[in-house]
Amino acid sequence: MTSATKVITFDQPASLVEHAHNQIREDIIFGRLAPGEKLRIEDLRARYALGSTPVREALSRLSSTGLVEATSQRGFRVTPISERDLDDVARMRIRLETDALRDSIAHGSERWEADVAATHYTLSALERRGLSREHADFASWEHRNRAFHEALISACQSPWTLRFRATMYDQHERYRRISHASASPARARDGMREHAAIKEAALKRDADKACALTEAHIMRTIEAIRTRIRRAGRGT
Repeated sequence: MTSATKVITFDQPASLVEHAHNQIREDIIFGRLAPGEKLRIEDLRARYALGSTPVREALSRLSSTGLVEATSQRGFRVTPISERDLDDVARMRIRLETDALRDSIAHGSERWEADVAATHYTLSALERRGLSREHADFASWEHRNRAFHEALISACQSPWTLRFRATMYDQHERYRRISHASASPARARDGMREHAAIKEAALKRDADKACALTEAHIMRTIEAIRTRIRRAGRGT
């Protein structure tokens, strides 16, 4: 084979599906694709400059995680939100998060401790500067918040727990963005204190306290989201 010979590879379709999956997933979580919105293949092709096949395969993958629903007309839509679904998401997020956290605390190394401390530092630095209500700043906070919580559970020894936990984190994040507009400075300060307390308990290897604090932290967010959903009339 000469240097001019074209080498054919077979990873491009998978890469395109992954790209479509990531773009659609992000737009659903950020609310750019609204709950209940129909997801037409042609519209998404134009939106992401992709072919029909990767878009359709990405939607099928997202339907397995609950962010997308397949409709009876063989189409797709963004999964609607409701208070009932929020409660289910909360139960599963807490169960998986605390299971993963407890196992992570038991197995975490010095590197794990350093990662927890470092991600908390970058998160708290942003929180101390005061979280702007502009989208870009909130996106930065979400990125650092996710990094901190993932560092906490990163030493968990169960891949299945981590996999299901990641799915529920995405669901919870989608709901959390709904409550962002109504978040008060007082709630932001509470969140800072909660993060600090969780970090301290985890680094002291106090799994019971870290898990209890994590559950309370999640539930405070859930109650803020619940209020927002009720105001929007999506309680069923």
